[in-house]
This record gives sequence, structure tokens and C-alpha cells, in this order.
Amino acid sequence: MTYVLHSLNKSDFLTQYWQKKPVVIRSGFDNFVDPICENELAGLAQEEDIDSRIISCENKLWTMTHGPINDFETACKGAWSLLVQSVDCYSKSAKSLLDSFDFIPQWRTDDLMVSYSVANAGVGPHLDQYDVFIVQGKGSRRWQVGEKKQYTSHFPTAGLTQIESFTPIIDEVLLPGDIIYIPPGYPHNGIALEPCMNYSVGFRAPTQVQLLNAFADYAQANEIFNQRYQDPQLSLRTNTFEMNNSEQSRFKEMFQQMINSPHFDDFIGDFFTVNPQEDEYDTDQSTLFSEQDVAQLLLEEVAFYPHLSRKIMQTKININNENHVVTWVNQQKIETLKNETNWLNSMLHADYLDNQQKIYHENSLFFIQIATKLINSGAWYPESEHT
Repeated sequence: MTYVLHSLNKSDFLTQYWQKKPVVIRSGFDNFVDPICENELAGLAQEEDIDSRIISCENKLWTMTHGPINDFETACKGAWSLLVQSVDCYSKSAKSLLDSFDFIPQWRTDDLMVSYSVANAGVGPHLDQYDVFIVQGKGSRRWQVGEKKQYTSHFPTAGLTQIESFTPIIDEVLLPGDIIYIPPGYPHNGIALEPCMNYSVGFRAPTQVQLLNAFADYAQANEIFNQRYQDPQLSLRTNTFEMNNSEQSRFKEMFQQMINSPHFDDFIGDFFTVNPQEDEYDTDQSTLFSEQDVAQLLLEEVAFYPHLSRKIMQTKININNENHVVTWVNQQKIETLKNETNWLNSMLHADYLDNQQKIYHENSLFFIQIATKLINSGAWYPESEHT
């Protein structure tokens, strides 16, 4: 199933609304068909490694049950919603819906959260610190969005944050195919008017602390930035407690050297292509494919398919007056020149990689080399695992 956005001028949207103000987009998808049903969603919620929860409100008492959900009868009390994260990693149709928002760079995309709610259900008034598009599936839901300002938070049950009531600047009922966009910090509340499905496209917006922690982990894992502080020009001073301005500046210089190094560029590629399904892949060297292995499998007419969960990011760099493109696939770095980048992108956009593509490829050696990197990154897999 392929989803195509309608009723949206993407350039105008980025100029007028993106991270500026909320908006309802009517009939964003014509004749919308749900990529997944509530029964399939419930099946995902029973899986150990899938993030899911049920939020319910009965007699004004809120409860949250985290997955895996094995007893729906007990968890689903009163007005309840089932929410499942990263459904795009498990459903091709859900992935297609997520990909229809590719006018936002893919490295910014987090996941597609899918929810099923009974009538009168919601998660209460709250605000998020990231952008979100919410697509209305079957059924209908009333959405209210307020002004961006300070609100008092409270916690009606463990793990659930809500805010005080707010005056809506948007108060609309969404029908199948409608979309509401909500920038960070705008309070919102959605109440199901009947049993309904909703699809939330969320985006990554790391804080400075999150980046700093991840950068420290990356540096430690790669055994870099081990230079120690030195002060060979240390001079006598009257105050033994003093750290002077030049010493403070030296520490700032140490940080600036890290940020301005090529290692930081590599960290960014690594950070934004972490595979959310990485625990599923065996990184034992004995399981990796050699180029000879891949070439032989292609000759045997084995095809390789892209994982739904693969993460890809590209940046441009200049080395010795030559334009290079650096592509990160599931934390694996691939550096190419302009003509090679065209070949690489054709592979990245392919539905599958097989021997026919290799034969018609301009550089079959390049094809084998890149295919091997893609497969060993966990981003592509042999058809024996394809379902």
C-alpha cells in the first residue's frame, strides 16, 4: 500500500507552520485506508520487545499498563487506548505511511506510533517537546490545541504526565485522512468520539544533555579524545583556590577541539542512524558476509531485501577539492564520489538487490562491495528470511 499526501503545499507548510504554529490539514490522504487494524495492533502489544501501553480512565481514575499485554480484559477498563510505538518497523503499510512525510529529512524522523481508542478515550491534556503529525484513521476524534506557554504538570498515575486545562485555539473533529500538525510545546487533547485509529509521526529532537551523553559514550567506545589537561606554563599565584581565565579557556578549547574534529561528524552519523531493532541482529563476526559470500548468493539468485527499521543519513564533504558524500546506514559509514553516490542511491531506493541488478549495474564490483556493507549493517537481509 502506498500513501501520497494531498491538500498540502509542502514548501508553504515548512515556511508557515513547521515549528511555528499548529494546523489541521483536511483530506491530507484521499480515501484513507488504515495500514493496520486494531487486532493486529493488539498482536504487536503482546510482543516482549515492542514498546506498548494501555492508558485507561474509569471513574476519573487513570491507569497505565505497559506491554507486553497478555490480559487485555483486565487492562482495558472504562475509556481506554492502546498505543504501540515503532509500528513502521513491523508493517510495510505503516512504513509507507511514515515515508509519505519524507519532505522532513529522514534523519529527523523517529517512528510511527499507532493507537486504537474506544469512544471517549484519550490520554488527557498534555504537551510534547517534539513535532508531531497525527493522521486520523477509521472513526473520528475531537482535537483541541492551546497556546504555547507555561502550564502546570501533574501525574494522575505513574508514567503519565498531564497538564491543567487550556483554552483551545483549535477545536476540530478529524475524520479519516485528516491530519493535525502540532509543534513542540503546544498543549493538546484528543478525545475519541467513537472507536478509532490514529497514527502519530514523531520526530527526533535530542537535548544538549542527550547529545553530550551520547558523544561521551561514542568517544569511550572508540577510544578517542584521551588527551589530558596540561599546564606547562603554570605560574605562582597568591590565591591557592584560583582558576584563572586562561585555565578556564583551556578547558573550553579542549571541548572545542572535540566538537570541531572529524570524529564529531562521524558521531552525528552514528547517532542518527542507530537501528531501533539492533538487538535483533547478531553482531558476531562469524555471522558477517564476505564479498565472496554475497557474490555467490547473488549468482544463486538469492535476493536481499531492506529491513523496515533501517536508518539512513547522508552528508556532503569536500576532500582535496573533490566533493564526497558520506552515507551512514545503521551506523555504518560509506564514502562515495559523485558518480558512485548515484549508484549507491539507486541501491538504497531499490525494493531489493539481486543478480539482475548487479549485471545491469555500471560497476559490479562497487555493487558487491556496497551490498556487503548494507547486509552486514543489518539493513538488508537475504530472501530466506523474507515474508
